[in-house]
Amino acid sequence: MPVVSATEYSKKVGLYQTVAQREPVVITSHGHAETVLISAEEYRRLTRRRRQPYLIEHLPEEDWQAIELAHTALKTARRSK
Repeated sequence: MPVVSATEYSKKVGLYQTVAQREPVVITSHGHAETVLISAEEYRRLTRRRRQPYLIEHLPEEDWQAIELAHTALKTARRSK
């Protein structure tokens, strides 16, 4: 998962938008993770069940994978500072 500074991101917005179609891009500010750029498809997937409560035991596998990706991105961003 790419981690880029806000300055680098602003110089190559198109590139990172393309990358975000395949994987999340962590954008940092002053060495801290501030934003994660994801595809519109991933955003829709993450928000479509927002209002549908269910037991955590029934959390779909794709959501567990998204949680693991986000956790890895945060750990990576914290290590890189």
